[in-house]
Amino acid sequence: MIENKWTVKEYITYSLLTLVFLSSWTDINGIFAELPQIILTQPERWKLGAYLALITNFGNIAPLTLVIIKCLSKKRTLNSIPINYVVISIGMLSCFLLIFFWQRTAIIKNQNYSLTLLILAFFLSLLDCTSSVSFADYIQKFRREFTSALFLGESLTSVIPSLLAIGQGNGQLYCTSSLINGTNTTTAVYKTARFSVSIYFLCLFILLTISFIAFILLQWTKIARNSRQFISKTNEDNNNNETVNTLVEQQDVTTIPSESFQLTKTSYLLLSFGCTYTSSILFGMLLSISTYVLMPYGHRIFYLGTILSPWMLTLIWILGMIKPIISKRYILLFILLGTITFSFDLYVSFKSPCPPFVNTTKGNIFILFIWLSTYVLLGYPRLIIANYVRNYSSNGMFWYGVNVQLGALIGSIIAYLLIETFSLLRECIPCEILHC
Repeated sequence: MIENKWTVKEYITYSLLTLVFLSSWTDINGIFAELPQIILTQPERWKLGAYLALITNFGNIAPLTLVIIKCLSKKRTLNSIPINYVVISIGMLSCFLLIFFWQRTAIIKNQNYSLTLLILAFFLSLLDCTSSVSFADYIQKFRREFTSALFLGESLTSVIPSLLAIGQGNGQLYCTSSLINGTNTTTAVYKTARFSVSIYFLCLFILLTISFIAFILLQWTKIARNSRQFISKTNEDNNNNETVNTLVEQQDVTTIPSESFQLTKTSYLLLSFGCTYTSSILFGMLLSISTYVLMPYGHRIFYLGTILSPWMLTLIWILGMIKPIISKRYILLFILLGTITFSFDLYVSFKSPCPPFVNTTKGNIFILFIWLSTYVLLGYPRLIIANYVRNYSSNGMFWYGVNVQLGALIGSIIAYLLIETFSLLRECIPCEILHC
């Protein structure tokens, strides 16, 4: 927390940083949030989600390229500013094109595919995967207490698309019975949305435009001048009109002693592994298995779980503001508890569509509690790890971003193998009548 009161400019800087980081995964998360509406008209139906997940994984080519450049370059730091301009601007362009062309399909080998949507999703994934690294590196240019803006922006990338989906009426359905060949069949009927998919993508484009404007304001105005790690002072000599530029380190005004952040190389490597591990579950596994965990307990629980889980990331940000640093043993404890709750999520997904306590009120409450707890128990130590590693070296946040993407990639590959390759998980179809 902060010892001295912030100035108005520092509050504005924090808000602008949050808006910038809002552009990181809003577009891809937005596509996944809109899937229940998109699949109604696209030829792949629900398989489109698996295709999009695979396309998103290919986007890790971009941060891998950054890592190679970083290793080969003799410079100590990578300039993330031009990268961020490219990331946000091309994201804006892709979202703008989605407004008009998301529904276009093409026939490949006698099979109809949502080619335009998949191509634009690939470009978005390239940029979003890169932003996890470049934005993490960019925040290191600011004082320590601004680090939490990265996590607030990250949480809003899921919260805002989910709120748009709620406003749209996305995913609302009712079950209807019909007699087919003498057999009573129950099918799911989706309600008509309040506004179209194109309007939804227009809203995402506006959000990215706001992020771009916020980044320009940070770079081209003096708003953030006193919020950076190093500020420039100009000393003018009236005798010879010479200007001397010196870099003065901005005083850290956090109440936390700097010794609390000191790490040995072994501790740094262990925390980096912890970041990779927690990211593999949060951004790789949970999104992929959500249907198999929540849907067996009913569409209402599935809807609540997918809508509330982004808000858990916001809760993590609040916890990080209240307690930005905890001892390493407590980090380990949180990760162990999160692993236990995730193990139960995974167990339920393997038992789908007939998991324990299905069709009971206590089962519904219990699975929702376990599902949301996993986000908090693994998300909070990941935030704390960021506060540790940014002080380890000038490149600490760059490698933190790399570890996040590496974890997300590993988790996504494992989930894809479980679901698509080995077919170990069976999905519960909405309104499907099961006798468990």
